[in-house]
Amino acid sequence: MDDSKIQCPTLTSLQDLELMEALDSKTHELKYVMFYHITSDGDLYYGQVYNKKMKDITLADYISALEHVSDEEVWPLVPEGITLKIAPDHWDDTTAFIKRPGLTCYKTMKGTEFIPQQILQEALIMEQLSKAPHPSIITYLGCRVKNSCRITAIVLERLDQTLAQLAQTPAFHQLDHDAVFKAIESAIHHIHYLGLAHNDINPHNIMFRDGKAVLIDFGSCQPFGKTLQSLGTPGWFEESFYTSEAKHDEYSLKKLKQWLQKPE
Repeated sequence: MDDSKIQCPTLTSLQDLELMEALDSKTHELKYVMFYHITSDGDLYYGQVYNKKMKDITLADYISALEHVSDEEVWPLVPEGITLKIAPDHWDDTTAFIKRPGLTCYKTMKGTEFIPQQILQEALIMEQLSKAPHPSIITYLGCRVKNSCRITAIVLERLDQTLAQLAQTPAFHQLDHDAVFKAIESAIHHIHYLGLAHNDINPHNIMFRDGKAVLIDFGSCQPFGKTLQSLGTPGWFEESFYTSEAKHDEYSLKKLKQWLQKPE
């Protein structure tokens, strides 16, 4: 689409923006503030402000820095021959979890297929898992598709609390740790049976439905042997890896069992 025909979005408050600070990896000093807005039609606007802290940036500053991002840069095409489950419109950010591509790396990955492939790969994995559901795997509600051809989001059931968050509360001590472990172990055995590895098991990727543990975040889940775009979570893998393998999950499961007894 011609960018000249794209109208700038109408923003009324900072709540209309996703805001992030980019820090220098060595000094941890602020490099710039990045932000974006996605319209109801799936148009993405992205911007950056340098030399100002977030608290000093006005709404007018944000709006003036926003630039339209072409669909091709972020939204992947639906693969030929693939019929996706389309999420009903009544699912929104209050009733479901709308998962969009991670845009924190947009500046560094601009011009590559990294961001579109990220959402496409997870959408296809969720489609596969939805055809072989498991009670300890997050429920997939479908995709959001723009102009009948580009995936803009994955829609998942909304759950409230991660295991990592629960571990910071007194309720963690009343938790049936063995039941949590068995639920996640069962989910992993199920996806391994399907020829997939999760590759990122950790307490941040475990949530709860009606008090029972549920495995989430299939952004690193791929068939055995496939090259991965993202590495797992530091501290939760034995050694650096770049392909999807069952052994990564086996290591993380062992660590999870130990962690449940003494969370770090």
